[in-house]
Amino acid sequence: MKRYREVLDEVEVDGDAPVAFCWRGRRHQVLQVLGHWHEDAGWWHRSGGAVLEVERTDLWRVEVATDGGRGIHELVRRGTGWRLDRVWD
Repeated sequence: MKRYREVLDEVEVDGDAPVAFCWRGRRHQVLQVLGHWHEDAGWWHRSGGAVLEVERTDLWRVEVATDGGRGIHELVRRGTGWRLDRVWD
């Protein structure tokens, strides 16, 4: 497993679920969603008293078609932004 945490510029969705995305100039087609969960929005007080607010975060573990076959990728959506978080080779 490798952790990337790289922003995805383009993600195609059907409803809320990702169906394809572009990463490092290559398009990846989602073959199936293996799991979906979310972390609710929240807030915390920092030590200085400032409030830190975090938006709801959705996480998707998907199987994708790659140049070399198939792979498992974890995508994260926070607000309107998407990122690739992890890849299992």
